[in-house]
Amino acid sequence: MKKARDLHLLLKTIRRSSTSTTTHSKMDPSDRYCFSPILRWNPEVENYFIKAYGADHFSIISKALTRPSSYSCVRVNTLKSTSDAVIEKLLEIIKEKGFDGDCHGKEGSGPNENVGSPLEESLKNGPIVKCPIPGLEYVLFVKGTGPHMIDYGYVPGAPPKEVIVGRKCAEAVLRGAQVFVPGVMACSAHVEKGDTVAVSAAIEQRNPNGGWSIGITRGTVLQGSQTDPYYFERSGLYVGQGTATMSRAGLFRASEGIAVDMNNRVFRLPSFYDVLDGEIFLQNLPSIVTAHALDPQKGERILDMCAAPGGKTTAIAILMKDEGELVAIDRSHNKDIQKLAAEMSLTCITTYKLDVLKAIRQRNEADDANTNQSSNSLRFDEEKASSSTAEGFNLDKTCEDNVSNAIENGGTYVSKADIRKAKRRMRNGPGRNQCVGGRVENSKGFYPDSFDRVLLDAPCSALGLRPRLFAGEETIDSLKRHATYQRRMFDQAVKLVRPGGVIVYSTCTINPGENEALVRYALDTYKFLSLASQNPRIGGPGLVGSFESPDGRTEEWLRPGEEEFVQRFDPSSSLDTIGFFIAKFSVGTKDV
Repeated sequence: MKKARDLHLLLKTIRRSSTSTTTHSKMDPSDRYCFSPILRWNPEVENYFIKAYGADHFSIISKALTRPSSYSCVRVNTLKSTSDAVIEKLLEIIKEKGFDGDCHGKEGSGPNENVGSPLEESLKNGPIVKCPIPGLEYVLFVKGTGPHMIDYGYVPGAPPKEVIVGRKCAEAVLRGAQVFVPGVMACSAHVEKGDTVAVSAAIEQRNPNGGWSIGITRGTVLQGSQTDPYYFERSGLYVGQGTATMSRAGLFRASEGIAVDMNNRVFRLPSFYDVLDGEIFLQNLPSIVTAHALDPQKGERILDMCAAPGGKTTAIAILMKDEGELVAIDRSHNKDIQKLAAEMSLTCITTYKLDVLKAIRQRNEADDANTNQSSNSLRFDEEKASSSTAEGFNLDKTCEDNVSNAIENGGTYVSKADIRKAKRRMRNGPGRNQCVGGRVENSKGFYPDSFDRVLLDAPCSALGLRPRLFAGEETIDSLKRHATYQRRMFDQAVKLVRPGGVIVYSTCTINPGENEALVRYALDTYKFLSLASQNPRIGGPGLVGSFESPDGRTEEWLRPGEEEFVQRFDPSSSLDTIGFFIAKFSVGTKDV
């Protein structure tokens, strides 16, 4: 518990010391040119969340969701490097890139009781610190700064040149991205390459049909007057200042590339895109904790049910020391998982393209199972042979022997062309763009009770992701649909895990209907399931109680005593994470 309090204090200190209160005399007195967004919700959804959290708390959550975390969370691949080695490399990269964030800023300081603490002192040694939680020392926090007040050069009667970007582009800019051409919606007249421009966001507005849309035709010319589209709506939605990399004509003629080089941001975080491939992975802290909650062990057979893009999959593989079998399934983007696994030199991961709702294989498909098993055995042998090349093994003979063994064990015929392809893979190795296996295999599912542990990081409403500048698209009905789909996926997980095994369920949403209500469904439906304690435990407790909707339907959440078994990450808490939820279940004897 002490280490958990240390982590809360550390991240609270990072957030406090990152805040800037700098002002500029040229700022527009109306505060138009600033960043002070108000998150818009569907009225029914807003009322639902107010009843769940209370009006004041939900208001704080909404504000926190509009801003990025005050730090980047970096996971070190401990199979290839160490935290100390990575810190040294990242500090050098930060120095080379000239990151201008005030990593030791004194402005915006908070309560005096934290000043001079060991955690505060550790921040004075540099912008990167290790997580103080035992077992999470390989997690690094890289401090950022913001929000910064930016002088956009406003002069009465002469507004600054401006570029309006779409909402998703603006959210990416807040996370540290550049403005790319497809994200530009409108631009001031006479913008030339090299001009300084203010960048603002166009947020969805209600349309006559009752839906939401951005009512700007791409290529619109901004005159800097109140007749400009979204003139009033984009007040307080300025995400920074940058340099145009092309003229106005070029912005709407080009199909790709950087449109604005963002060199003066409201929030400043060092960018580690395409840096130290295979050694580090940028991942939110709750996602890392999820892998630890699963507690994977060497030699086990584990299933990641909704695995793309592979962050949690690779985290689990590293915790297993790359020993065992980790099956990663997803309906799409499986090659992303393969590439990431190849970068990290992980060999225990097998990817399949499979709809989670069709994950159960019927027992009358034994012939297909034998064929699939032989194919998997051949691919596994190829990977082993590939990893043995440095030891001087004969690749051609190894490959041919693998094929012969597969056929003898009941596998299908493998052509000489396939053998030649396998040899080339073994020689070349699994590079970034040449994944092990060469393609994503389809699967007809898996037999019941065939996995020791199952992770269901379920597709959800994603209402915990930040920064978020708009939330009006979700309705009560859409939230219900998410919850129904998640229950169907959870049913599959229960069938696939063996008695005595573990299921971990997680989402990146603040919606209790997809979190606590799923736990209630699981415990009431499957009497052999019980909530299990999690380690490490750094998130807060779950929500106890229920919600009665206007139509009389009651949504049951947790009961007293259950709240401490789950972890709920509140985006407004001192941890300063995304909104997230984790529940862990122990599986008893299924015939109870």
